Amino acid sequence: MKNMRSEAPEFAPVRMPFQGRGSVNEPIQSSPKIRKISAPPQGMDIVTRMRNAWLGRLYRSHLKQYVVVRWVARWMWRNLFPMYTSIYLLMAKRFPLTKLSEFAKKNGIQTYKLAEAALVETSQPKVFPVSDQSYLVASHDRYTFPEIFIATINNAIAYGGTNLILADGKVVCHDLYDFERDSTSEELHGRTLIDPKSKCIRFSSHDKIPEPIPVAATFVDACAPNYAHWMTEVLPRVALFCAEERFKDVPIVVNEGLHQNIMESLFLVAGAHREIITLPIGRALAVNELYLTSVAGYVPFERRTNKLSGHSHGMFSPRAFEMLRKHLNALGQNTEEAVWPEKIFLRRNSGTRKVANTAELEKLLMVRGYVIVEPENLTFLRQIQLFSHAKEIVSPTGAALSNAIVCKPGVQVAVLMSKHKDMIYRYWSNLLSPFGIRVSYALGSIVDNHDLGIHGDFSIDPGCMNDLLEGFGQK
Repeated sequence: MKNMRSEAPEFAPVRMPFQGRGSVNEPIQSSPKIRKISAPPQGMDIVTRMRNAWLGRLYRSHLKQYVVVRWVARWMWRNLFPMYTSIYLLMAKRFPLTKLSEFAKKNGIQTYKLAEAALVETSQPKVFPVSDQSYLVASHDRYTFPEIFIATINNAIAYGGTNLILADGKVVCHDLYDFERDSTSEELHGRTLIDPKSKCIRFSSHDKIPEPIPVAATFVDACAPNYAHWMTEVLPRVALFCAEERFKDVPIVVNEGLHQNIMESLFLVAGAHREIITLPIGRALAVNELYLTSVAGYVPFERRTNKLSGHSHGMFSPRAFEMLRKHLNALGQNTEEAVWPEKIFLRRNSGTRKVANTAELEKLLMVRGYVIVEPENLTFLRQIQLFSHAKEIVSPTGAALSNAIVCKPGVQVAVLMSKHKDMIYRYWSNLLSPFGIRVSYALGSIVDNHDLGIHGDFSIDPGCMNDLLEGFGQK
């Protein structure tokens, strides 16, 4: 067997020039204007301070590799840290939570409709082995995605690290949050305390002197640093907003410290002449006229409880994603006559949810003509070009697979996942199948890192993989 690197074409992570809203061949004459809001005077949030402390550094560099230490750390994180933050947060002021549509209606707020409510069909994907088909049974065959609109909110406060907005003494959230079932990233990191019964929230930090700005549109999100959440929840909203000519001069606000590929995607979608404001955690903006785009895609960060059923596996707006797909696909066609592989396997190199027998599967896939790709080594534009030319994709579940939103109808996508009672199985089929992308699953058993739950490493039976690949040729 030849070395895998010699089998694959060279996809060097070459930095591509940013392109704006004109022709994909039109070079950008100027760089985006970025305004950085200064860090909060009180310093970092509690989780960042813990990670940067000597014990946090010791754990990440030396102790995390040991199962027992990792189990103790997770137990403390799940049990002691919430107790500490809850006690601390109980001293903070309470604010009532309200959905954006309810807030706009009650306050007579001006809104601008971007998309009608849409009925989304959720097709049943194939599962291998077939005996595991029950894991992918859905509670519904379709769902209605709500109308998408832009609300203009006066005298609002936007906080770093969260999409929650403070206005008129209330905290405004998007319409798909189900706080009885969904736990948020803000809660996990000790930034908020939410009482789902009373529908109230407390913030762990308060910026006493928010930065005043006259007008802005906010796309700050607690999950924005995660590439998949960015691609499926934040960037579609940016695409909808920036496509409206009437808002072309409105600055947009995003998280500080986003990965360079995420920022590249932002520049490509927002355009080179749009002012971008980066907001750090712990800081706030006092905006005289705030534009807030309603939810365009959402999957819960984590389950609040397993006692309730009906947890969402992801809901996505066809209109928002079609616009984003169209824009990115136009960029993806500018290939500079490069030869792109039609069959790719995404190698997952991150610390969790790895396929334990990936080397065995890669050999099997290479025999069938697949090219092994490490997406994190490619720029955003290179990834879009890669996915827009692929016809068959095999990948462990992970953020890189969210690039498949640019795939053409009829493309085959096989998702490798572990079997676990809390797994969000239908996320990928809910996301991709409405665009004619054919999604299949290969399920395997967790073999390592059992203490990580759904994030443990798992193994896929090669025979199961062969059956799945054979199914690729069947309509």
